[in-house]
Amino acid sequence: MPLFTVLLTRVCFGVMHGWLVYFSLLPIVLGVAIATVTEVSFDIVGLWSALLATAGFAFITVFSKKALKDAGMHHLRLLYMLGLMAAVMFLPVWLLVSFLSIFWINQPKKNELQLTCCFQMDAFKIPSELNTEVLMLLAADGCLHWLQNLLAFTLLKLVTPLTYAVANVTKRIAVITVSLLLLKNPVTMTNVAGMMMAVLGECVFRYLN
Repeated sequence: MPLFTVLLTRVCFGVMHGWLVYFSLLPIVLGVAIATVTEVSFDIVGLWSALLATAGFAFITVFSKKALKDAGMHHLRLLYMLGLMAAVMFLPVWLLVSFLSIFWINQPKKNELQLTCCFQMDAFKIPSELNTEVLMLLAADGCLHWLQNLLAFTLLKLVTPLTYAVANVTKRIAVITVSLLLLKNPVTMTNVAGMMMAVLGECVFRYLN
């Protein structure tokens, strides 16, 4: 994300940074890359999807900062407007994908699969995947994501997009660390060295800024 942010601010707004700042970004990016190089579920499609998502997140950061500066809009008001527009745009996708998988079930009939609406009383069945634990995890995830967005836009109001992007790397390192602890993935010296390199690069970046 720092690299995407630097590129976008340079191309779109002509923002220049010193060479030391650019060099300080290298250990951050390389550190995260090294920390995840032994990921057991690596997939090339997933990699490109993650890169596109990161580029989109950099776009959000850069242009949200510009909107806050040019329009003088309150950062929580901007978050509300963006969330509302995103919900409207994502609704058709949810209806086509998740809605059908939740409210329609497959029932075997004469060796064939027949789609039956769950709202029919004789066919009603709560999917086994939606147990109490899963619903609680989904609720907790939604609340935590809401708080993360509040903190993110509050931070974005106070700092530059590049500083925000570097701070976001810290979140990535925290995610990697927690996933290693919770999912019990094997930790190698390569993982540890990569995380230490990223932390060192971030310290250098903060010192230069």
